[in-house]
Amino acid sequence: MDNRFFLIAAFFAIIYPLQHAKAQDSNDSLAFVSANWNWQEIGNGAKAGYAQFRIFGSTQSISIVKYPARKFRTQIINSPGNIANTTDSLAMKYASLVAINGSFFNTKTLYPHTFLSINHKIEGISSAHEYRRSNGILAFKDRKGRKMDIFLCDTSSYAKYSKKYYYAIAAGPLLLLDGKNAHIDTNMEFNSTRHPRSIIGYDNNGYYYMIVIDGRFPGQGEGISIPEAVAVARYAGLKEAINLDGGGSSTLWTEPTGVINHPCDNKKFDHAGCRIVPNLIIAR
Repeated sequence: MDNRFFLIAAFFAIIYPLQHAKAQDSNDSLAFVSANWNWQEIGNGAKAGYAQFRIFGSTQSISIVKYPARKFRTQIINSPGNIANTTDSLAMKYASLVAINGSFFNTKTLYPHTFLSINHKIEGISSAHEYRRSNGILAFKDRKGRKMDIFLCDTSSYAKYSKKYYYAIAAGPLLLLDGKNAHIDTNMEFNSTRHPRSIIGYDNNGYYYMIVIDGRFPGQGEGISIPEAVAVARYAGLKEAINLDGGGSSTLWTEPTGVINHPCDNKKFDHAGCRIVPNLIIAR
């Protein structure tokens, strides 16, 4: 069932006019959908998968969690400063089933430096140097997080976002909007070089997706550029998607499996190198 779903997504990825021809080569699409994802049921219709395979001319290590939005409560959690912790630790603290790291932050103070609003209250504002990178908003209108919105960020509209959405956080770059490739500034080194990446988005069938691509492990998990992240989101069948914080922050966790991916902060290809972060997205 899952491979058939991916094959349909791959078909549309192949016939869609390609903005980044190399990243969205049909061979890469087929490699993605034919990989052995080792899907595991983790409860209430949610599934976790992991595969290591060749794509984009490199060895990639990719973890995915997908779950029906209507059956879960999806939340953005802010735990800054001296109450910050690793994604897995915070996920367990908040009795989550699944969790992924959140958006960009100051690694010294452990406070977010992107816009963040929870319960209609602004808890963070994007710093000026974040405007080019964090060009999108991930938001949920209701307390249960069952309607995800992803859209272009207007830095003059933070008060409006906070009023309209129960949860909202700035991140980026945007990857997919209404099924189309978002504009990517390939002149930015952050976008054009390969790093560990974290992605969140949704498909047309009521499923939310959390995806982490490992990086900084030559021959095991080499990381991807932002144009390649666009391709991964499309191959997975997403309608809209946004990039979250990456690098050492990239962590995907579920309650049954623990950390699925290989966080790189300890420089070992294992599951123990999680970074302390101030915010995350959970589902329970």
